Amino acid sequence: MKYFKKNGEVFAFESDGSQDELITKEFTKMTKTEVDRHLNPEKYLSDEEKRDIFLKTLTPLTRRQFKLALLENDLLEKVESTIDNIPDPQLRKRMQIEYSESIEFQRQSESVLLMCEMLELSEDEVDQLWQYAMTL
Repeated sequence: MKYFKKNGEVFAFESDGSQDELITKEFTKMTKTEVDRHLNPEKYLSDEEKRDIFLKTLTPLTRRQFKLALLENDLLEKVESTIDNIPDPQLRKRMQIEYSESIEFQRQSESVLLMCEMLELSEDEVDQLWQYAMTL
């Protein structure tokens, strides 16, 4: 294929020349880098962009999924005792409500992030736990 741009839009024409009559002066031939960037945009993403895309694949967990995953990873009691031992009474009550009253849990929610930090879990550990819980 031959790739061209026109008004910011990408057009692809057959390499054999059978569509060359369609390529007018308004078209600008794309460089090899531009073509690669168009065909393989994931190669040009930053680590942060790749992380954001990955996080979007982590769907919210139901209460059941969340608690079963904690149980099966020996974290259920640890989470509950960590919440009970939060020194700040306002934060402790908030986390108790978040934990006991939530219908679903979002991977990037403030309460989940805070609890993971308190439990000293790495992002990779939480991601693996989350992916496992999504299968329950």
